[in-house]
Amino acid sequence: MSAATVYKHIQKLIDAGIVKEVALDDGEHRQGYLWKFYGLTEEGREFLDDHNLLAAEGTLQQIYETISDKPEKMVKYENAPRPDDV
Repeated sequence: MSAATVYKHIQKLIDAGIVKEVALDDGEHRQGYLWKFYGLTEEGREFLDDHNLLAAEGTLQQIYETISDKPEKMVKYENAPRPDDV
């Protein structure tokens, strides 16, 4: 799937109020790091919860945290500066 296709889908979720886009302030941008982030809105979280689509969220997070051999790029992005409201 191309980046343009993913962006179109994200934009539809933003338009529906399920996802929000949050960017770092200009002074917080760091070369080689992401500066735009996406997260669930409260309405999006409620929608997913109402449809029982978050039931495995905790389990998946626990599994993810057990991964000990994460690629360097993944660790870099995990530790990247993020806006407070994502």
